This record gives sequence, C-alpha cells and structure tokens, in this order.
Amino acid sequence: MADSLLHILFAFIGALVLSLSLTPLARRIALRTNLVDRPGDRKKHLMATPLLGGVAVYLSFALTITAGLLFWKGLPEGTIADTPLDWQSLGFMMIGGGFLMALTGLLDDILELSPRTKLILQSLSAVAVGVYFVVKGAQLNLFLSGGPLAWLAAPITIFWLVGITNSVNLLDHADGLAAGIAAIATAFFTVINLLAGNEAVAFLCAALSGACCGFLPYNFNPASIFMGDCGSNLLGFVLGVTAVLGVYTPDGSIREIAIFSPLLVLAVPLLDTILVLIYRKRHHVPLLSGDRNHLAHRLMRIGLSHREAIILLYAIGLLMGFLALLLPTLRLYQAMLVFAHAAGFSVIIALFISNGEKRNRTDDDK
Repeated sequence: MADSLLHILFAFIGALVLSLSLTPLARRIALRTNLVDRPGDRKKHLMATPLLGGVAVYLSFALTITAGLLFWKGLPEGTIADTPLDWQSLGFMMIGGGFLMALTGLLDDILELSPRTKLILQSLSAVAVGVYFVVKGAQLNLFLSGGPLAWLAAPITIFWLVGITNSVNLLDHADGLAAGIAAIATAFFTVINLLAGNEAVAFLCAALSGACCGFLPYNFNPASIFMGDCGSNLLGFVLGVTAVLGVYTPDGSIREIAIFSPLLVLAVPLLDTILVLIYRKRHHVPLLSGDRNHLAHRLMRIGLSHREAIILLYAIGLLMGFLALLLPTLRLYQAMLVFAHAAGFSVIIALFISNGEKRNRTDDDK
C-alpha cells in the first residue's frame, strides 16, 4: 500500500508542478501568436484572454504518464474492465487518445469548427481508442456479456466517451468551473480505484487531478488564461475513459452497483448537460447552439456572484463524490436509495434555479 501511495503522490505532485510551470509559458505563447478568446456575443469576459491552457494541461498529464511508464514498468493494473490490460498499453492509450481529443479541440479553438465537424472528429478519436483497446486484447461488456445485447457494449462505450467529452466541453462556461470539477472528479476516481486495487487507473486519475489543480490558479475568476476546447475535450475524454475502466466494487459485491459510482462522480457535468438540453428544447432553441443558460450562468442570474456559483457547484461535486465512495460498502437496495436521493437532490437544484429565474422575471415586469 505504501508503494501505491507513493505512485499516486508522484502522479499528482508531478502533474501539479508541471502544470504550474507550463501554464504561464502557454499564456505567453498564446499572446505572442494572438490565439486569444475575444469578448462579444455570449462571451462576457472583459478582455482578450489566451486560449492555450488546454495544451499545458495535456502536456502535464502526458509527461507525468510518460514518467510513470519509464519508472514503473510493472505498475499493477488490477482488473480493468474484467480483462487484464497492461500498464504500458493503458498509458500509451491515454497519451495517444488524449492527444487526438486535445488536437480536435485545438483545431476548434483555431478554426471554429462547426458542431457537426467537431462531433465527427470526436467520434473518430473515440473509435480509434476503442480499436486500440480491442487490439491489445481487452474487451468491454458493461454487464451485457453472454446475452443477446452484448454487441451493444462497443457502441454504448463510444456514445459515452463522446457524450461525456461534450458534457465537460459544455461545462467550460465559467472561469475555473471545468478545471475545478474535473480535479474533484478525478480525485474521487483516484481514491475509488486505489481502494479497489486498480492502481493503474488511479495513477492516471491522480495525474489529471494534479494537472487541473496546477492550472486552476490561473483560470479561477478572474481568469488570465482559458483551457479552450483543447482542454475541455481532454478532460471529458479522460473522465469518460477512466469511468469505463474503473473498478467500483470489491470482489463479491453486486457488480451492477458499479454503474452508479461514475454517474455520481460526474453528476455536475451530466446535470448541466441535461438541464441545458431541456431548456433549449422547451424554448425551441437548436440543441447544438451556444447560449448562457448553463448551471453557473443561471445561478448568477438568480443573485449569486461568479465565485459563489462556482463554489456551490464544487460543493455539489464533492457531495456526490462522497456518496460514490459509499456505494461499494452498500447492498443493492441501499445503493439504489443513495442514487435516488442524489437524483432527487438534482431535481431540487433544477427547481430552485427555475423558480429563482421566474421570480426575477416577475420582479423585472413590475
């Protein structure tokens, strides 16, 4: 256990130091090359802000994994998706897959790709990762093994990876939000997988958590640099992959409980995406359009300051993460009750925001 903790501390601190060092460099390069996000339309920041923060986060993450591959060639991988996947293959997959997703986002930052083009590129990146996964002898079954629906495991996984990537992309709508929520989520994934003996996935999560924490001082309101789609694509992809490859129940536990843990850990981006899509559907707004109706925006509209809105969403992420930590210790009916309470809490948050907006509109009309 001592060696495991040493590996995790190395991953977190190494990525943290790299991110703290590389982010100012990325900011200078972005300013020199004029790769900045300018205010206007939906963008309410006051000045042109550098956009290369995602590159710094990716490099911190990838370099930390590379160091892990060099120093610990036999890092225990535990049980990954019921099929052994060696540490080297997993590390290369995350570096390569993360690069493809980050590159897709960087192209969007530079060229402003259409939503359709971006979705196609994200899907191709997810498929490439899936092909590599299968070539290395691993197989995902998502509780569908042996049944007539087993063939759905692969498309469901691709849909999940693309979906959570876009959820985190949508979450990157306020200073410090996406990086902070990703840091919290990967910290919980680290603890969950470390307790389950899945050290390889825990190492990856600790590395991303450290990279996000190192980036956050520069990105918290008022941000001096943005991660751009490059960073949000990377965060969403890594969170999606680690959610799929994680081990959430100890030996002998009811396996179906495992599906609830990643849903709770990722509750904030998932809730934001669901509420945004419902809002756009109800107001007849194109689903793929951009707007200022995300969670942080709506919390600020009902009176919270920018920092208060972000800290509240951090708190929700922490609460859901602690609930996820409880699940492996519970029986199935207890886990279902925990998940039902979490879902009910999410509904209360949505109603609180909606009613607050209605009161504001009523006061404005008076």
